[in-house]
Parts: sequence; C-alpha cells; structure tokens
Amino acid sequence: MSRSRKGVRISASSPPAAPTNESSDTICGAPITKALTTTDGRVLIEQPDGTYRPVESQTDWARLDAMTEEEVERLAAEDMAELGIDPDWTAHATVMFPRHKERVTVRLDPEVLDWLKAQGRGYQTRINAILRAYYEAQKLKGHDKHMPR
Repeated sequence: MSRSRKGVRISASSPPAAPTNESSDTICGAPITKALTTTDGRVLIEQPDGTYRPVESQTDWARLDAMTEEEVERLAAEDMAELGIDPDWTAHATVMFPRHKERVTVRLDPEVLDWLKAQGRGYQTRINAILRAYYEAQKLKGHDKHMPR
C-alpha cells in the first residue's frame, strides 16, 4: 500500500509513480533495490555505494490499526493495480540474507586511500563495492574460470 484514495500515507512503501512497461528489472521506472530484514525486525535498503541504511517508516499506524483486514487487503490491491504491480509478485521474489565478510589486510597507494576516504563514511564498504562491480563485470565477460561458484 502506498496511499489511500484520500491521499493519506498508510504504509512504508515508496511514493506512487506512473506505471511503466520498461525492462523487467525496474518497478515504476526505479531500479530494484535490495532490502534486508535484520534479526531484530529492522529493514535495511542497499545504497548505491553498497552500504545499507535503515528504512524510515512513514506508516500511519493508528489509522492502520483502526482498519479491518478486508480494508487493508482492498487498499493494497488498489495500490498494486494503480502502480502496475503483479498481485502475484511474491511468487517471483527471492529472499536474500547478508553474507559474512572476511577480514583482510590490504595495502593501498596513499592517494587511492585518500580518495576513498574523501568520499565520506564507509570507505571500506566502498572498496568492497568497487571490487564487487569489477568481479561481476568479469563474470559477465566469461572470465570466470578462477571465480568461486
């Protein structure tokens, strides 16, 4: 659910956008973002640099609590139809769990390290994102004989 007919926000979904029939890896024209649920129930959204940030709820919980299950289901179906989302989208969803990262020591040129740190917090995560992008590009080129399966 994103908005009711009255325009009041009742859930933590993205703001509505015009439906699109572009590539299958987008929803409403925005690239699909990875989201994770932590063991304590928080939802984290992947950022362009590979880091994750908590999702901030915009749900009107009092209004939602006052609604019947049928009202919630009806509004959810209306919102999905309005956004062009297949009601059976969960049948194609994949649950992803964060993988353990290995602690390593790496030697970097001073100017490279300065540049990475100048980009802001999360320079180690940024290093991982840069290396992952290179790794994925090499896999696509077929240079994967030395890559883990």
